Amino acid sequence: MDQTEFLTIVGSYANLDIVRQTLPTVIEETKRNNARLIVHDSTEPRHGQTEKWAYLQDMERQHGFFLLLSTNLSMAHARNMCMRLGQELFLPAYIAMMEDDHGYRPGFIPQLLDAMKCYYGKPSPNGLRFGLFTGCGSHRHRKSQSLPGTEHTYVPIKEKTNPMVVGGANSCFRAAPSHHWDHVLKGYDTDEYLISTHQTKNLNARNYHKGFTAMLVGGGRYMFDLDHSSRGWSGGNEMSGLWDDQYAASDPRSRYKT
Repeated sequence: MDQTEFLTIVGSYANLDIVRQTLPTVIEETKRNNARLIVHDSTEPRHGQTEKWAYLQDMERQHGFFLLLSTNLSMAHARNMCMRLGQELFLPAYIAMMEDDHGYRPGFIPQLLDAMKCYYGKPSPNGLRFGLFTGCGSHRHRKSQSLPGTEHTYVPIKEKTNPMVVGGANSCFRAAPSHHWDHVLKGYDTDEYLISTHQTKNLNARNYHKGFTAMLVGGGRYMFDLDHSSRGWSGGNEMSGLWDDQYAASDPRSRYKT
């Protein structure tokens, strides 16, 4: 076992041009801070598996992160698997899970760790305790407010505020202490096919109903994202072949466009 303080889990599918821009930043920030990284990819042959896997294997040989390649797997199943594997391999104190169209800017891991160590379990101005932490400033609530005396922001509770918004962070990036993932969040809810909202929203609900809220670390300036529809989106785009065009289209939860 190679114990670490911080583990990042990156879930990926296709998007090679995107990953070439984002993954190196995550690798470099991981190496700068003696952290650990697991990358999982389940790209199918029809979406460029050969080229994508060759790139990831080359990066793994150069940089030594833990790489998993598998057949097509839902985001929830992949993240739950990587979380359990990461805990056995590295015994991390903190775990972050992110999508492959996001990257780290230098200094993010220390900022994130400082925020989690300082504020986890402490009361937020909205009355809940801080439990989830994100670095993505693009996918935040538009009415977030600054935490006094810091760069961080939180979501205030007002009339008709959605509990999922107050309690959670977008699935593009979520971080928390390992024990919070295990005992409060309890991982990602699996679904019968790949619709990310219905695999990830209940995690935010559990966070909220157990008295926790989320923090945007550094106001989002330590991460970046590329404008791209990743595998978590079930709309009608070039990746729509990941969803069955009959079953998924007939389900009212789906955004699949026929």
